[in-house]
Amino acid sequence: MSYPNLKPPVTEPLTRITKRLTEPLNRGVEHRKRLAEIDVRIVVSGTRGKSGTTERLYRVLRSRGYDAYAKITGNHPLSLYDGEENDISRGERVTLYENVRELRKYTPADALILENQGITDYTTRMMNETFGKPDVLVVTNVRQDHRDTLGGSRADIARAFARATPEGTHVVSGEQDPRLQTYLERELETVGATISHVDVPDEHDDLPGAETVYGVNEVLEAIDEPPLSEHVIGEMLDEFRIDWKPLPDGKAFNAADVNDVESTELVRQSLVDDGELIQPFVYLRRDRRARTASFRDYLESLADQGAIEQARVAGGHAELFAQKTSFPVVVHDDEREYAGDVLDDAMADGWPVLIMGNTVAGFMRDLDDEIQRRHEAFEQRQQRQTDSDESKPKPTATNQ
Repeated sequence: MSYPNLKPPVTEPLTRITKRLTEPLNRGVEHRKRLAEIDVRIVVSGTRGKSGTTERLYRVLRSRGYDAYAKITGNHPLSLYDGEENDISRGERVTLYENVRELRKYTPADALILENQGITDYTTRMMNETFGKPDVLVVTNVRQDHRDTLGGSRADIARAFARATPEGTHVVSGEQDPRLQTYLERELETVGATISHVDVPDEHDDLPGAETVYGVNEVLEAIDEPPLSEHVIGEMLDEFRIDWKPLPDGKAFNAADVNDVESTELVRQSLVDDGELIQPFVYLRRDRRARTASFRDYLESLADQGAIEQARVAGGHAELFAQKTSFPVVVHDDEREYAGDVLDDAMADGWPVLIMGNTVAGFMRDLDDEIQRRHEAFEQRQQRQTDSDESKPKPTATNQ
């Protein structure tokens, strides 16, 4: 019996099948060859300050005549090449293979600086071993972030960074804790890597991010380049200096970008005078339970020190957070409350407001915009007052 309307199955040509199956292998071979042709390869890992460090190294090397390419990952991924910033297009699924695609666009280059976009032990190691193959690996610092994926303590996170280091690599570490420095030395010796530690002068040891600036000179030394001058280092450090933003009804500072408790505490110490109380506003993410726990512990320690009397929270598990603290916590509904009203409530308590926790949320962008709008209004009012005072007639001997 024949079936005239039944079409034969559509088969994929053998050549197309072969190409599809071998493409990842060929792509890997081409990428390894491309990496081998680059004179200086740097991968920037660590917890905080990776993007800024990557960009800083790119600018410095480019200013010294290197044909440099840098890739910045995160919420706004960029490829930096020939003095231009190029947006990286991403779909819903982000993979490490975007490093292959981007580098292919911008070679030849004789200096490569990649921000490590891995967030697990495996992807961090793969980024180093396969996609970057660094001569120098920068570990900016070791903070209590990504505890769910890299480890439950700072020692665990340090171990994850160390074990993700390829044999023969030189590590420049910005971590300032002597205990973690010793731990990194021991772990890196096990994998056959060397390490140098960034020395931050005493006058800058309380400046958040200073280790990522002084780390530039450690990297330059590792690639046989002369160091930056003290003047240039000073200009870079100026970018890290922080102060309260004065508002018409108080002052506030948004430290949510740093989103780990150690960096947040450095920010707080830089802002407050002796004995000055603050009111934290913490935004919590439902998918960052370990980070939420670290901020609960952090605020408990501030309450024990008498540095805070209460806090305000919003976001995922905010009610549960409030239940598990020993000090007063005001819970806000970020889906129902307007950011400006929340800021008004916090300011009305009379304490400077320090924003912390997580920044990737529409509510937090609105809150940051509100702080900036009020700060600009305050400065404009101050400027008008200054202009008015200067326009008044100066007293003379006749009219005194």
